Amino acid sequence: MIKVDASLCLGCLSCSNVCPSQNIVRTQTGEMRSIHWKRCKEECDLCVEFCPAKALTLVPFDETVPEPDVSFDLVACKICGSRYATEPMLRRIEAVLPANLQKDSEGLEWIRVCPVCRRNIEAERVTRQMVLGRSRKSP
Repeated sequence: MIKVDASLCLGCLSCSNVCPSQNIVRTQTGEMRSIHWKRCKEECDLCVEFCPAKALTLVPFDETVPEPDVSFDLVACKICGSRYATEPMLRRIEAVLPANLQKDSEGLEWIRVCPVCRRNIEAERVTRQMVLGRSRKSP
């Protein structure tokens, strides 16, 4: 059975991605992400092994112990406002990533920008570079 230290959980969903029995249920609605660990009699420890925050441990099965639940507010993208990550996830990235890598070449703090906006910004930059490169080659 899984025991969760909610104070360590990042809400990253790594555990639910690797659970072969699908005993870890995740739900996400607009501004909130929730994770629910069902009572599990499996002795598999993939979720424990893959938890980057070491928030999970295996404990003996006990029917009287409530199934753990953790919920997180999702952080809004600085550009589009869509909700995309939990605050503990972003703080973890900021803590382990060197400060000089937390901004791109134009000063954008990319950690606080959703993946869709990052992709769009990079696509615009690459397109701009290609167009400038072609215009320089033209006679």
